[in-house]
Amino acid sequence: MRSSVILVVAIVQGIFFGLLLLLLFVNRARQSIRAQRATSAANRVAEPLQRWLLGIGSAADLANVLRRLPEREALDQLTMHVASKTAPEQVAQLARSLREDRWVRRILAQAGSRWWWRRLDAARLLAVVGSVRDRTLLRQLLGDAHAAVQAAASTCLTRVGDAMLIEHVLDTLHTRPPIVRVFQLRVLRENWKHTVPALLERLVPVAPMAKLQVWITLAENIADLRCLAPLIAFSNHPVVEMRISAARAMRRYVHPDAEAVLREMMHDSDWRVRAQAARGLGTVGASDAIADLSFALADRSWWVRFRSALSLAQLGEVGRRALRLARERPDRFAADMAAMVSGLSDGAVVELAEA
Repeated sequence: MRSSVILVVAIVQGIFFGLLLLLLFVNRARQSIRAQRATSAANRVAEPLQRWLLGIGSAADLANVLRRLPEREALDQLTMHVASKTAPEQVAQLARSLREDRWVRRILAQAGSRWWWRRLDAARLLAVVGSVRDRTLLRQLLGDAHAAVQAAASTCLTRVGDAMLIEHVLDTLHTRPPIVRVFQLRVLRENWKHTVPALLERLVPVAPMAKLQVWITLAENIADLRCLAPLIAFSNHPVVEMRISAARAMRRYVHPDAEAVLREMMHDSDWRVRAQAARGLGTVGASDAIADLSFALADRSWWVRFRSALSLAQLGEVGRRALRLARERPDRFAADMAAMVSGLSDGAVVELAEA
């Protein structure tokens, strides 16, 4: 009986091992076939693409090659290779040649599919062939339940985006997953002509705090001087998180008004605001703030002392001299921080200041 059980177990293990080998073989064969198809498609696209880029071919010639490829290969070649190598005006020209092709319409029709990867394909293709008439479709994809589809749809804004879509993205930015928010912040920065006017309308203290925090982050990313005045208005906001965000954002604005407000925020009641203000003064190169930063070396918060010392080191020789003088101060906390930071190289100071 025992030998029979062992035999059955051995047979089952053998079958499992055989199936595993078969699965590995089939998977490798599929990958090999896909690689061959991708290589074949790339070779077929390469010549008409090169001719078009050199001005001796046309978008119609390239479109003819793409429409003869299998849909998957055509989509990959168009979105991953062709679009990345051509100028925006050339992409627009190619889009006009492709838009009414059957394979393009079929993929875009998958925007409502129950399978997220098909909706993802529609978003990828829309980033190349989309136009303002696709505003409703793009809005649908931006609200997709899957983060990958949302991120892919966000890249479409550069091509399809208009003021209404930008406003929609701004109003829903705080609800997005972090990775999607990163994509959308980048795209909104690229579409600054539409983004800045809409952002200025929204950067008001009475707006919901969840939205304000991401809008202030966007103002930090854009660094358009028109956003500086609204940011300054948050320097005295009753909610400390708003003051922290404003101080962090103003480090991207090299302007006397930003320097003046950051120096005022060095006296804020919350150590986090003071730390961000000290950090900002070093980033904007506020050489007039040497005295403020030197005084802050005695702050009761370690982070404020650390950020102030780093900023002094960023301000060149005059800041380094202030650190050397601080090493002789009777205040042990100020002297220790000055000694630690003054021994850092310029590269280390920059790296720590950006951390």
